[in-house]
Amino acid sequence: MINTLNSIIWLQTGFLGDIVITTAAFRFVRETYPHIKQFLITTPIGAAALKDHPHLDRILVFDKRGKTLWSEAARLKKELCGQNLGDVVMLQTHRSFRSSFLCRLIGLPTVTYFESQCGFLASKRVFRVAVLHEAQRILLLLEALGVYRGAFAEAKPYLAPHQSGAIFDLLKEFGEGRTLVAMAPGSVWGTKRWPSDYYGALAKELLACTEVALVVIGSKDEISAAQELEVLADDPQRVLNLAGKTNLDDLRAIFPQVSLLISNDSSPLHYASAFRIPTLAIFGATVPALGFGPLAPRRGIAEISLECRPCSAHGPQLCPLGHFRCMLDQKPIHIADRLLKDFGDVLRYPVVDR
Repeated sequence: MINTLNSIIWLQTGFLGDIVITTAAFRFVRETYPHIKQFLITTPIGAAALKDHPHLDRILVFDKRGKTLWSEAARLKKELCGQNLGDVVMLQTHRSFRSSFLCRLIGLPTVTYFESQCGFLASKRVFRVAVLHEAQRILLLLEALGVYRGAFAEAKPYLAPHQSGAIFDLLKEFGEGRTLVAMAPGSVWGTKRWPSDYYGALAKELLACTEVALVVIGSKDEISAAQELEVLADDPQRVLNLAGKTNLDDLRAIFPQVSLLISNDSSPLHYASAFRIPTLAIFGATVPALGFGPLAPRRGIAEISLECRPCSAHGPQLCPLGHFRCMLDQKPIHIADRLLKDFGDVLRYPVVDR
C-alpha cells in the first residue's frame, strides 16, 4: 500500500525531544520511498526546531493557544486541501485524545496506536511495542501500510547542521584548538535532573584532569542550574555558559562542534543522537527501557539499580518516596570515573603536559 501513496502527513505535537526523535521516521521514508511527499503537523516549537528540514516538504503549525480545536482543524484542513496530496494517509504519532480528535476533524485516513486515547477514531491501528525505542515505535505506524518492521530497526534521528550566526561564530572561536564537551543540566521534570551542584563538581574534575573546554546549554528555565555549574567549575576561560542565550537554530550550530554530551534524560540527548555525538546520559526516575535513551553510535548510560525505578513514564517533579537516591547516589566522582574510562580518548585523558 505504501508504494501507491503520494503523501504522508505526520502528526507530532509532543515535547521537543519527541519531535526530534520523529525525524528518524522522516529520513527512513525519504530514503526508502523518495516519491512520497512528507508533511508535518506540529507545535510552534516543533516548527522552529525542524525549520528547513531536508526530509520534509512542508511543516504546518498546530497552535492550541487561544484557539479552539475545531478552528485549528478547519484551518489545517484548508491548508492541506491546497497541497495536491493525491493518495494520502495521516500517521498520528502523538497519543492524546486531542490528537485523535484533530485527525478525525481533518478527515483524512489515519493510522495510530491501539494505545492512543480515542484511537478507535482512526482508520487503522497498530500495537505500540514497549521493548522498542521510540524512534522505532513511531515507525511501527508504517506496518499498517505494509512495511516490514525489520526494515527500520536501525533508524535514527537526523537534523541538518546550521553553520552560521552569532552563536556558531562564538563557539568556533571559543573551541579553536580545544575539545568541546557540552553539559545539559536541565529538564522539565524535576526527578530527571542530576543536581546542578553535582554537575558543577563534575565540571571542576574534568577541567582539572583533561584539557577540554565546557559548553553549558539550556533553556531560560535552566539558567540558575547552569549558573551554579559555572560558578562551581571556577574556570571562566574554559567554560562557556550559553543557557538562556540560544534558540533552536543555535542548537543545530552547537552540536556539530562538540565532541561529547553529558546530559540528563531530556531533549539534548536526542539532538546529540541526530548529530551522532558521543553521549553519556544520566538517568534517575526514568529508565532507557521506556524507549527514550540515546541513539548516538557511541553512548553510555549512568544509572543505579533501585526497586522504585522507574517511578513514572516522565519522572515526577519530586521523588515519591522522598529520598531521591536514583540521582543523589550517583556521585560526581563516579560519573567522572565513568567518563574517563569510557570516553577517555574523546577527552584526551590523561592531561597533556604543559
